[in-house]
Amino acid sequence: MLPRFLSILPKSKQEALVTLADTDGAAVVAGGTDLMVRMKKGESHKYLIDISGLKELWGANILDGRINIGSVTSFRALSMDPLVSTLAPALSQAASWIGSPQIRSMATIGGNIVNASPAADTIPPLLVHDARVVLESRDQVRAERLEDFITGPYKTAISSKEILSALRIEQLDGYTEGYRRIAKRAAWAISRLGVAWAISESDNTFTDVRLAIGSCTPAPFRARNVELFLIGKKREAPVIREAVSLCLSEIRRISGERPSFAYKLPVVRDLLGLLLGGR
Repeated sequence: MLPRFLSILPKSKQEALVTLADTDGAAVVAGGTDLMVRMKKGESHKYLIDISGLKELWGANILDGRINIGSVTSFRALSMDPLVSTLAPALSQAASWIGSPQIRSMATIGGNIVNASPAADTIPPLLVHDARVVLESRDQVRAERLEDFITGPYKTAISSKEILSALRIEQLDGYTEGYRRIAKRAAWAISRLGVAWAISESDNTFTDVRLAIGSCTPAPFRARNVELFLIGKKREAPVIREAVSLCLSEIRRISGERPSFAYKLPVVRDLLGLLLGGR
């Protein structure tokens, strides 16, 4: 059973920000698919400020050369948005695989980011697109790199008086990109492993590579040492083997040895070998 709370329905983002600033014991909710689970386990809030109906926080567009995604955009809407599927197909793919159809209709990308699960499917594609989060309070607006915003498993740098209003992600013209995940079932399951990538190449030579790994470390991460190693190198088997070895070493450096690595690391090895090999 949920603890008792009062629901507040602001009519605008500004009203939500003022209400959050002036109300002690309030939390922000949009889809609520993570928050309701936590509240059933004992988390309590005197007030819930429901921002799910604020149209100004919904949808995707181009803003200052970046793709701007409103924080209360549902995964269903995100997976079907033609702008996102064209300019950020890895993110569109990730959104389409999350949970069940009912969950995808309610859960929002902003909630997924603030929850900061190590297994969150949208985080690796967002890292590949160099995502910035836009955080607003009554008194200020600030933007922060997603890599810095997530400080650990289920921990972020958002304050109790801020709302994550949008994500701004880089357009990757000329790249091929994608997202692959491994789960216990093909659908309706939490990811056990997720890899997002974006690759630019010319004459069989890597000109830029972006790799993000999820569900292997306390937070999804960009494999920057691998990316730097590959730039300027030919797409050849010895190069790819060395890149994969670097990535596995980085995962072990971050997380140490884990029992799950007995199956996860061979999957990462084979998956990276395939995608870096262009297959």
